[in-house]
Amino acid sequence: MARVEGAGVRSGTWRRTLAGTLIVQAAILGIAWAGTVLFVRAQGSRALSRTILDKNVETAQSLAAAMAGLGQGELEYGSERWSQVQDMIEHLDLPAGGFACLIGPDGRVLCHPEIRTDQSLRELNLGAEMLRMGNGRTVALAEVSKPYAVPGQVRFSVDGVHYVAAQHIPAMNARLLVHQPESGLASVSQAAMSGVGTLGLATGVFVLGLTGVAVYRQVRRHDRAMDEVRRGLEHEVHVRIGETLNARNTLIFGLAKLADCRDTDTGRHLERIADYCALLAGAMRGSYPEIDDAWAEDLRVASSLHDIGKVGICDEVLLKPGALTPEERTRMQRHTVIGADTLIAIRGKLGRDALVEMAVSVAYSHHERWDGAGYPAGLKGTEIPLAARIVALADVYDALTSARVYKAAMPHEKAARIIREGAGTQFDPKVVEAFDKVEAQFASICERSLRDSQAAAESAPRLAA
Repeated sequence: MARVEGAGVRSGTWRRTLAGTLIVQAAILGIAWAGTVLFVRAQGSRALSRTILDKNVETAQSLAAAMAGLGQGELEYGSERWSQVQDMIEHLDLPAGGFACLIGPDGRVLCHPEIRTDQSLRELNLGAEMLRMGNGRTVALAEVSKPYAVPGQVRFSVDGVHYVAAQHIPAMNARLLVHQPESGLASVSQAAMSGVGTLGLATGVFVLGLTGVAVYRQVRRHDRAMDEVRRGLEHEVHVRIGETLNARNTLIFGLAKLADCRDTDTGRHLERIADYCALLAGAMRGSYPEIDDAWAEDLRVASSLHDIGKVGICDEVLLKPGALTPEERTRMQRHTVIGADTLIAIRGKLGRDALVEMAVSVAYSHHERWDGAGYPAGLKGTEIPLAARIVALADVYDALTSARVYKAAMPHEKAARIIREGAGTQFDPKVVEAFDKVEAQFASICERSLRDSQAAAESAPRLAA
C-alpha cells in the first residue's frame, strides 16, 4: 500500500512539474515570439536592403565590364555600339522596379530602358544630381570618376529618392547608373516581411503543443540520449558536409558536361582540362600562397565551367566549321560575359562561396591574354585572376591536341612549342614555367585520351552489330 501511495505522490509531483514546465515554456515562447518578430522584421528589412543594393553594385560592375569590351570612344546615339549597350540595359532584370541607364560626359541620358519609345529622355540631364555616399560625402553624377561601382543615394527632382550604384566607364567616357527606387525597395521589404508575426505565433503555438505531448516521454530519456548525441554530432556534421560538397561538385560537373557536349567531339574534354589545371596548380604551389589543397580542388571544379556561357551562343556560330566573320567572332566572344553573368546570378542566390567566386573569374577571364590583347575586358598581366591564367593555358593546349570535325589533332611536341612561344604574350610566363615542369604528364594524359578515343571508335561497329 505504501508503494502505491509513494507512486501516487511521485505521479502527482511529476504532473505538477510538467505543468510548471509548460507554463514557463509558454511564457518564454510568448516573450521570444514578440522579440523575434520585432528583431526579424528589423533585420530582414536591413538584410533585404543590403542584398538589393549589393545586387545593384554587382550588376553595375558586370554591365560596365561588358560595355568596356565593346570598344573605345564616346558612345554616339543610334550607332551599332549604342544599340548593343541599349540592348543590355533593356534586357536587364532587376527586382522592385530597378533599372539601369547611361549618361554621357555632359550629363544627358544616353541609354535608358524606355528611350526608344520616349525620345524626351534624351533631353533629361542627370549630371548635376548629387550622389550621397555612405561616408557622407557627395559628388555630382557627371563627376563620378571611379572605375568601380560606387553605391549611394540620390534625391532626383523628378521622382524622389533612388539608391544608385554609379560607375565611370573610361572606354566610353560615360557613367553607368543602376537605380533602385526607394518606393520599390520599401514595397519589397514590406511584402517580404508580411506574415512574419502570424507565422511566428502559429509556430509558437505549434511548438508549445508539441512540447506538451513530447516532454513527458522525452525528459526521462534526455540525459541518456544527450551523451550519445554529443558523441555522434561532430562525426555526423563532417560526413554531411563532405556529402554536400561532393554532391555539389558532381552536379556542377554534370551540368558543365551537358553544356560542353554542344561544342566538343569528345566526352573527356572537361576531365582533361581539370587534370591539366591540377598539374599546373601543383607545379606552382609554393610560389603563390593562395594555392593550397582547397584552392586546387576548387580550380578542378571551376575549370569545368570555363565555357558554360556557350549555351547562350547559337549553333550556326558555335558549330561553324569554317572561319568566323568579325560579327560572328564578337558574338562568340560574348560567351565569357554570358557565363560570368550566369554564375553571378547563382552567387546571388547561393551567397558568397569560394568555388563560385573562382568560377566567375574563370568564365569571364580565361580568354584574356598576358599582353592585354584578349577579351572581354582586355585585362593585362596580373590583372587577370590566377585561376583564369592557368585555365587559359590548359584550354589552349587541349584545343591544339584535340581532333575536331574541321581539324586534326596536333602532336604534343608542336603544341608544347606553341605554348612556350606564347610566354609573355598570350600566357603568364610563370604558368608556362609550370607547364615545362609537368610537360611529360600533359603528354601522358593527351596520349591516354587519344588511345581511349581510338579504342571507342574501333569498338563501335562491333557494338552496333
